[in-house]
Amino acid sequence: MKSLPHRLEKSFGRKRLRRNKASRYPIDQSPLWGLRSIHKLAELIGVPTEELEAVCLTPTYNRFCEQLKVDAKPGKAPRQIQEPIESTLRIHYRLVKHLDSIQRPTFLHSATKKRSHVTNADAHSQSGGAVVLMDIRRFFESTLYAHVKRFFFQDLGCSHDVARLLATVCTADGHLPTGSCISPLLSYFAHRKVFEDIAVICSEKNVVVTLYVDDLTMSGAHASKTLMHLVKRRIERQGLRTHPKKDQLVRPGKPAIITGIVRQGNNLRLRNKHHDSIVTEQDLVAWGICASPDKLRGLMASARSVEPAAADRLQSRMDRLLQSVDARDT
Repeated sequence: MKSLPHRLEKSFGRKRLRRNKASRYPIDQSPLWGLRSIHKLAELIGVPTEELEAVCLTPTYNRFCEQLKVDAKPGKAPRQIQEPIESTLRIHYRLVKHLDSIQRPTFLHSATKKRSHVTNADAHSQSGGAVVLMDIRRFFESTLYAHVKRFFFQDLGCSHDVARLLATVCTADGHLPTGSCISPLLSYFAHRKVFEDIAVICSEKNVVVTLYVDDLTMSGAHASKTLMHLVKRRIERQGLRTHPKKDQLVRPGKPAIITGIVRQGNNLRLRNKHHDSIVTEQDLVAWGICASPDKLRGLMASARSVEPAAADRLQSRMDRLLQSVDARDT
């Protein structure tokens, strides 16, 4: 059970991120740009210098194993989670607020306002042709201290001391923490030049490319295995690896699952798995087995953003279920 101060800190941090203005500025206009002084960094984050140095050198994390879902694949090992706590959590939220204000490319759909797994899939709805799906294996764990420090030192122009402190507080066990608010965005920035190179390669071939955390998708008439291997080699030069069992080429005309959404022709469809989850939750809510319908609301909202007509049919089903239950009770 997480402590009340921990829950409040996370809630406050999320609210600050939501209030962050949608307008963004170039990286060289970021308050983090060219930071040479630890005192200036402390002032920017709003933490006393002594506390900042102490926390950065010895960040604190709650470490535990991820609880596997009931329908998890047999043999799947639980993921190790490193969740920042106390002052480390506070610093992560304040840093990610500044990172969130830096401009990023249109191909990035994760950790960005008004973009999501739905917009990521929708970007490929009109591209036609084949779809190349690639998954970066253990992305956060493979984004090392050296990658993070290089970003703060080379890309943001911070001094060695400032880059060292920032890289130390933003990593756990030598890599990005798997349970931190900062990891989805910082993982992109730590490898942004690689992804920008891939975007240039795809643009030259008139191929649409998107990135959603560790899911890289390319589609178009010239999306091919040759392109997949070219991109794979570029990723490997960065010290990353793609998951061989998840990398695939979906031929033109075949349904492709992009970030959990089916691209069929020029349309987006709900996955059967998503549809069945809603039906199950509807039955539980209608018969009073599930007291809280929050999960159902979330599933329905997601379904409506993907396929409104299917969401309408599912809503009609829910209404009929409730009517039948009311009729039975009376």
